Amino acid sequence: MFTPTYLIPRITDLSPDRLVQSGYKALLLDVDNTLTTHHCPDISDEVRTWLDKAAAAGLLLMIVSNSKAFRIRPFAERIGLPFVALSCKPLPFGFFRAVKTLGVDKTQCLVIGDQSFTDVLGAKLAGLPVAQTEPIRPEDGWSFKLRRRLEVGIRRRAKAALEKKEKEK
Repeated sequence: MFTPTYLIPRITDLSPDRLVQSGYKALLLDVDNTLTTHHCPDISDEVRTWLDKAAAAGLLLMIVSNSKAFRIRPFAERIGLPFVALSCKPLPFGFFRAVKTLGVDKTQCLVIGDQSFTDVLGAKLAGLPVAQTEPIRPEDGWSFKLRRRLEVGIRRRAKAALEKKEKEK
């Protein structure tokens, strides 16, 4: 349940054209430490360029965040994306809502996020493929530090499982 479909350093390491070639039509995007640093209101030029390339490739983009609407709405409006706030990840309901809103089959959606316990687990519970990124910058809070420490072993096992799967192909 914690092994992502893809394990990547940054969202910008994914090729939008390759995603389309792989059959994806929509991307469900986490915000904090995936698109930008934790609680930052802006994105980097690199991420902005990547989002533009993804849209130009024909991918539908939607933010799916556990944050409240008053936090996500201004961010989403600034970068021009629809959003689902209070998605309650790892519960799958926010992902279901996003898939329904976008009007695509869930097999054509890729979740992209940085956390094993919310993004990866939530995507798996929703039956969605997921690309897990490294966090852009480590968070300061003790609960984040604890989760990140637990993620070390999870990521190591996920990487080994993905490498084994690739060798079997």
